[in-house]
Amino acid sequence: MKHLLLFIFLTAAVSAPSGGTGTAAVVPPQQDPPPARDDLRSQIGTIIVTPGNGPNLALADFVARSAGLDAEVDTFNQVLMADLDFASVAGIVGKSLNPKALVPDPASLNFEEWSADPTKADYVAFGNLQSGGGGLVSDTYLYDVKTKQQLIASRHAGDARRMAHEFADEIVKLLTGRDGIATSKIAYVRGDSISVMDYDGFNSRGFASDGPLLRFPQFSPDGRYIAYVSFKTGVANIVVRSSSGALLGGTNFNSTTSSPTISPNGQLAFSSAISRDGSMEIYVSDLNGANPRRLTRTNKTVNISPRWNPATGREIAFISDRGGSPQVYVMDASGANQRPLIARGGHSDSPSWSPDGRYIAFTYGGAGSYQIFVADVATGQLLQLTSRGRNQSPTWSPDSRHIAFHSSRSGRWEIWQMHIDGTGQRQISRGGGRFPTWAK
Repeated sequence: MKHLLLFIFLTAAVSAPSGGTGTAAVVPPQQDPPPARDDLRSQIGTIIVTPGNGPNLALADFVARSAGLDAEVDTFNQVLMADLDFASVAGIVGKSLNPKALVPDPASLNFEEWSADPTKADYVAFGNLQSGGGGLVSDTYLYDVKTKQQLIASRHAGDARRMAHEFADEIVKLLTGRDGIATSKIAYVRGDSISVMDYDGFNSRGFASDGPLLRFPQFSPDGRYIAYVSFKTGVANIVVRSSSGALLGGTNFNSTTSSPTISPNGQLAFSSAISRDGSMEIYVSDLNGANPRRLTRTNKTVNISPRWNPATGREIAFISDRGGSPQVYVMDASGANQRPLIARGGHSDSPSWSPDGRYIAFTYGGAGSYQIFVADVATGQLLQLTSRGRNQSPTWSPDSRHIAFHSSRSGRWEIWQMHIDGTGQRQISRGGGRFPTWAK
């Protein structure tokens, strides 16, 4: 019973405001984690392009080629700039340094102006918006300024925000070989329901409200499914839906069940107190909750928050207090080879595996002070990413280069984002938000 109570405290901790006492009575005294080693900091530092490093990308303001599109053009330009600035795959040239001439099409591009001081661009993106086919259309271009080579020439249709997101992702793909994140989505808890929004916080829309209390949403790695905890029956159980909202199934136990996660091949893992001794243990089942199989058997301890390695599906990270305080452990998907990844005292929670399988982000702290850390899975080295307010529940962008989390620093829980090195922290939700999960 005491471990079930501990689990309830642990999962309720995220609802306490910054400075509250949600977990102070049960969290061991905090110990400082070891300082990050220079090699991990340097390694992560190469993933994000900082100002003055990498190629220079200039963004010419898009031009309206139909009347009455001024607002749409302004939105397109602002969204494209914000997308590529946050993507951090190139240094963005300040628009005040751009040549004054408009560039609606390739025939208008003067390469010498864009390559010379003060612009000194390696690449330039430009184009136009026009009315066509009963809607809005954009012609988008990217050129290598030095070689005068056309790299992208594409047409998009839709609203201004969506077209800018699509063009930003095209640029990221060309420059890095990786899919961009501008068209990705984040699900999160808003109030007691689940909502989905664009990756930058816009276009929030309701997804699920089937019960008095919903928590812990988790997308499948491919974004096709989402699992979450519902108290509809009066007991916490898992619900699984398709991304379109269709109900696929879930668990139906009489004991607290929480922390769902979906593997790359469509298995469901979760923690539950359905064992005879009432301890929280990790289970794996079919995606619809059928055929549950127990993985941990530590008895009288708490094992919660399983997370699949999305790169391989062969490992699961989880939280266990078997060593005295909640720490990050890793095991094979069969339940074998259970071992600590990080065991430094204090209180660890909410592990989250990067899509490329290289890192695990997690919450670390105690006595009301919780921050986001990232660990190198191969070496166990740590890097602290946040320091302001209380920060919890990290989740990775699909490209493994950014992290979303919820934070109390604004005075209430909101969804924030940052780069993998902790820079570029920004708030993206505005009406409250917790437990983000990020997918394509």
